[in-house]
Amino acid sequence: MKHEMLPMLDPLAARGEAIHKALLAMESECAEADLFPLGYMIPQVELVLENADYEANDVVAEDFDATFEEWMQHAFAQDSMGVDDRERIGELWIEVQNRAQQTLGA
Repeated sequence: MKHEMLPMLDPLAARGEAIHKALLAMESECAEADLFPLGYMIPQVELVLENADYEANDVVAEDFDATFEEWMQHAFAQDSMGVDDRERIGELWIEVQNRAQQTLGA
């Protein structure tokens, strides 16, 4: 019972988990060309959740998205990500946000 309440207590983690599940679902059905960008994004979600410094009662679900986008900009720079890959990841990011929102039913 306590486990079921956790997403409500930590909206950032709940959103991150929904994003992660949506990415995994997309990866399982994607075209070969999207395996790299999706495979790049999946561990980034986990890193954001592990490294985010916040109080659960001070955040909303959308804070995960903003934190992830900022994180990805740093990751792109660190990895010298090419423009084409950045653009495709951006397109897939929009799709995964929509899927995660539908999963949450919000």
